[in-house]
Amino acid sequence: MDERLRGVPAEARADPATRQRVCVTMRAMAQPGPPREETLRLHQANERTMLAWIRTGIALMAFGFAIARFSIFLHQVMSAGPHVAQPRGVGAVWVGAALVALGMLANLLATLRYGRIRGAIERGDTGAPSAGLVYVFGALITLVGLVMTVLLVRTLGE
Repeated sequence: MDERLRGVPAEARADPATRQRVCVTMRAMAQPGPPREETLRLHQANERTMLAWIRTGIALMAFGFAIARFSIFLHQVMSAGPHVAQPRGVGAVWVGAALVALGMLANLLATLRYGRIRGAIERGDTGAPSAGLVYVFGALITLVGLVMTVLLVRTLGE
C-alpha cells in the first residue's frame, strides 16, 4: 500500500480521482522539508540567467546613452565652430535612444521570466523554458545594427 494513503478508507483508495485529491491534500499539509539539492541548483541557474540578462540590459542602456550623448556633443561642437555644413539628420540620437529602450525592455522581461521560471521550478515543472525572449532580442538587436550600418554608409557617402 502507498504510504501516502495510510489511514484512508478502502473505498476512497479505489477511486483514482479521490486518491489523487487525497495525495495532493496530504502533500500540501506535509511539513516542508529542506529543499532538495537539485531544486537549489535550478534556482541558482535561474538567478544566474536573470543576472546575465540584467547585465546585458545595463550594457545596452550605457552604450545607447553614450551614442546619443556623443552625437549631441558633436552637433554642439559643430554649431559653435566656423560655419560648416551641418550634418543632416539625428540618426545616432535615435539609435542611442532605441538601445536604451531595448536595455530597459531586457531588464523588465528578464525579471518577469525569472519569476515565471521560479514558479515552474517550485511546481516541479522543470522543462526547458521558452526561447522566445532570446529570439526577440536577437531580432531587435540585428535591426538596430542594420539601422546603424545604413547610417554609417550614408554618412560615408556625404
